[in-house]
Amino acid sequence: MSSDAIHDADAQLLREVAHEFAARILRPAGERADATGETPWQAVRAAGEIGLCAPNVPEEYGGPGILPTAMAAVMEELGWGNFGITATIGASSLVAAALLMVGSDDQRRRYLGRLCSSEAPWVGALALTEPESGSELEIELPHETQRLATRAERTENGYRLYGAKRFITNGGMAHLTLLLARIDPDEGGGPSLFLLEQGTVGLRAGRQIPTMGLRGSYTGELFLEDCSVPEEARLGQPGDGLKIVLRVLQVARTMIASAAVGLARAAFEAARAYSLERRQFGRSIRDHELVAGQLARMRLDIDAARLLVQRAAQDLEVGRDASMSAAEAKLFASETAVRVTQDALQVHGGYGFTRELPLEMWVRDAIVSRIFFGTSEMQMLEIAQNLDRDA
Repeated sequence: MSSDAIHDADAQLLREVAHEFAARILRPAGERADATGETPWQAVRAAGEIGLCAPNVPEEYGGPGILPTAMAAVMEELGWGNFGITATIGASSLVAAALLMVGSDDQRRRYLGRLCSSEAPWVGALALTEPESGSELEIELPHETQRLATRAERTENGYRLYGAKRFITNGGMAHLTLLLARIDPDEGGGPSLFLLEQGTVGLRAGRQIPTMGLRGSYTGELFLEDCSVPEEARLGQPGDGLKIVLRVLQVARTMIASAAVGLARAAFEAARAYSLERRQFGRSIRDHELVAGQLARMRLDIDAARLLVQRAAQDLEVGRDASMSAAEAKLFASETAVRVTQDALQVHGGYGFTRELPLEMWVRDAIVSRIFFGTSEMQMLEIAQNLDRDA
């Protein structure tokens, strides 16, 4: 058997494990969370028990060490289960990705095993967005550090952090937060990354931000008030924070795109099943051309989105720059999730508009996929800037 065949078999097994977990745990937990607004942390722990928390952590650190293409398959199944809880689980993989990119041996040994633990996995958070700045932090302009308000002042033993972060997945609840701050001008004044453990003095959780969707995920604020961290808390070199973040965002966009494919697939499957059950004018509505064409378009868009995700994941897997392929995948998959969930609701008619079915939850969850890790407009700009790259 070839190595490619083994790789495909492993990915299929992981997909099956993730799908069973999504059906058994995420779907009911997600519906309860949407009704109560309480993040189901027990579902996150259950994901850790079967190796779905930070599964990109290599075996040498205690993780499964799955590759980006297999990771995308897993994320699609989790997104099929519940998009919000998937965001909470997936945040740990992004912190792990940053550690694998530039972390020191000590940092990797200290944190990677905890993020992928099967007993009590640490929850991760990526803290970039601030009250007055979000997607524009990605754009390299002469004065970009002025828009990054969170700052890190040099001390005798490390750094002292000041500032605030907002709209952070797991913000304030995470065991390990990867935070972007600008350092002193005498060190270059550029953005740098810091690893902050829960309980760090001066790191304070703000409020949980109420959201229209994604209620299975905890979205919160962080405040840094005279927050002292040692030198070894800095991840990567001083001033390299933005370069590292842009690489992490390639992973984030690929994974969230895959979860959006799963969300769209869930809505499509519900619409397809209902179209066979519901009868109008003596026949199932599936037999009406307008509904059949609507379902066909939904299936086409989902398949196309998945192919774009696979291409981005393959770029990541072989070490190619995935800035454009990840942007294309994220843009198309998120827009597909919005269209398909709304079309699925339309197929269900009045029943889709009730809270007795998950359609209206899926519509609300899909909307945020257009905003997560860079808005659709930002993805369009990324694509436009790379139009001639592979021409």
